[in-house]
Amino acid sequence: MLNVSWDPVLIAISFLVAFIASFVALDSAGKIPLSSRKAALFWRIAGGVTLGIGVWSMHFIGMLSMEMPMTMSYDLWLTLASLGAAVLASTIAIYIAVTAKTLSPFRLIFATLILSAGVASMHYIGMAALMLEGGILWDHRIVLLSVVIAVIASGVALWLAFHLRENRKGIFINRVMAAVVMAVAICAMHYTGMSAAHIHEMEQTRSGGVSELGLSIWVSVTTLCLLGLMLIISLVDSHWRTTRLTDNLRQLNRQLELQARFDTLTGLANRHQMDIRLQDCLHNSLLNKKQFALIFFDVDHFRRVNDTWGHQVGDELLINVAQRITARLTREMTLARLGGDSFMLLVPECDDDKLNTLLSTLTEDMRRRQPICGHALSTTLSAGVSLYPQHGETLHELKLKADAAMQYVKQEGRNDWAVYRTEMSTTAPAEPGFLQELSQALERDQFELWYQPTYIAEENTIHGFEALIRWRHPEQGVLLPNVFLPSLEQTGLIIPVGNWAIEAACRQLNFWTEQGFSQWTLSFNLSPIQFEQQDIFQVVSSMLEKYNLSPSRLILEVTESTALKNLDRSIELLTAFNHAGITVSIDDFGTGYSNLLMLSVLPAKELKIDKSFVSSMLENEKSRKLVETIINIARTMEMNVVAEGIETEQQQAVLTDLGCDFLQGFLFSRPLPAEQVPWLLLQKKSDKQIIPIGKIHTESPFVSQKNHA
Repeated sequence: MLNVSWDPVLIAISFLVAFIASFVALDSAGKIPLSSRKAALFWRIAGGVTLGIGVWSMHFIGMLSMEMPMTMSYDLWLTLASLGAAVLASTIAIYIAVTAKTLSPFRLIFATLILSAGVASMHYIGMAALMLEGGILWDHRIVLLSVVIAVIASGVALWLAFHLRENRKGIFINRVMAAVVMAVAICAMHYTGMSAAHIHEMEQTRSGGVSELGLSIWVSVTTLCLLGLMLIISLVDSHWRTTRLTDNLRQLNRQLELQARFDTLTGLANRHQMDIRLQDCLHNSLLNKKQFALIFFDVDHFRRVNDTWGHQVGDELLINVAQRITARLTREMTLARLGGDSFMLLVPECDDDKLNTLLSTLTEDMRRRQPICGHALSTTLSAGVSLYPQHGETLHELKLKADAAMQYVKQEGRNDWAVYRTEMSTTAPAEPGFLQELSQALERDQFELWYQPTYIAEENTIHGFEALIRWRHPEQGVLLPNVFLPSLEQTGLIIPVGNWAIEAACRQLNFWTEQGFSQWTLSFNLSPIQFEQQDIFQVVSSMLEKYNLSPSRLILEVTESTALKNLDRSIELLTAFNHAGITVSIDDFGTGYSNLLMLSVLPAKELKIDKSFVSSMLENEKSRKLVETIINIARTMEMNVVAEGIETEQQQAVLTDLGCDFLQGFLFSRPLPAEQVPWLLLQKKSDKQIIPIGKIHTESPFVSQKNHA
């Protein structure tokens, strides 16, 4: 047989070509999920063509590396046929395997057979293109081995292309390593197949065909042009995507800053902005010893408008009410919409005459009929007033008493206003007695944790629960957090209550684990004061150790305003939680600072979209685009996305379609005591049941409020 030597330089070049082709194909596959339908089709075809031509080029460079004592020629049509087999098989295989949402075993095997058949056909058709008089003698055992290698190499290549298509942290290094593996597999198949070929020592070449020099020029030009063009296109595309993402981040930050401060429907200040304004007014009034008024408004019988004429008419009515109130205000006054049909008005430096004139005028204006969406509607307001400093020296007291005065007006027949008086305190507990009861509630075992489930969006199965604190008052029943949490924080009681809540949550999660629900997660919210607690990391870690829980099943929720308040401290603490394996979640996203560029430096793995975004996205296209952008950017930051406040199946469908990971809201379940969780599982027709734990209560669930403990 003819002795054949090998050119090591050409062998190295063939490996380099296989590596570059593999990397470009993986990079093209990674752009498919991020592209539009037309662009995705381009990247599918580009990835397949690049891989096919790269494998083909590597094959013929490898053949050129054979140094034989004769000048070789190649049949043009067989050479082109080998190229066509490689390109067609690569394109079809990538289209089948890489474009699917999930890579099933059948799909992987089918695509592997197509790609391996194409690669093997390319190789042996290319070998047949050698124009020899007597042909080639084959060692069939080595041929079979090369085919097996081709099958394995094809399967590995397609599996890597599918699993490395998402742009995650460290993806570049992973793709480089994967391209090296693919190049080694491709070269192993080629040179194994070449070693199976034996050429007779007296073999003669036929005339005609393409010379070795011509083939080398053809292969070099084709390979360099294609791979160079694809790399340039990929770089341009990556630069364009980066620029667009930066622009989206800036635009989103501007939108979120506005949404964090102003109501999207009426354009008025929202609760967050009003609190800032109230703090400034309180500070100035304290220094100058000036009185100011805080007024709560509710639109009377607003639900009837929604029920009779629909939510569109209701929204237009709220806009009209906001405009009519604003028209009567002076520049120093601030009007805010708290949500629904509730408004709050701040009147600085307010005396009795000014207050009487303003409220009498407003209530009279509201009675006049207004054309709303083709309907002549009239409405009335119920208003309650609290005055600083007569009715309180803190914002919490003033809000409670303004709300109590408004509730009193509504009970007395609506369509009026009243200044707070002591007898109106039925809905606002007397501060000294209330605080005394609150300080004894933990000792008397009156606090409870209720649990609201979080569902996996695509599977509609329970992923875990969020722990929400409740106070079972001996006289007033179950109280929601908004009634007592501000007092807990003001008095510092939030620290012992928070520590109790952490242990109670871990104990409940341990119990569920023993009942066979080891996959469930449990999340709870850390209040700003708890977050500043020096030993909070040790408290959480000790509870995990005490109840033998995996840290990955615990989710700590921190509001974005809390996390960004002291950025250095937040990064240090959240990094510690992250290294311990505990998931950090940014809660109520969109209601605070909402600076995604700053958010990107926090070691958080989960982002919770605030329910205010969810509630408006079906009626407001801008809100929907905002939600979609938040989800896409969270993906870029390698964060899971949780949407809260899901109340309709349409909201569920839209958020699932947008790629939200987890969903939470009244559509699935209200917050439940632990002993009612088995009822939830029975309703969902779970194949498991658990034994109730703790105290049994029969009260129905209340509206969820965040547990700041």
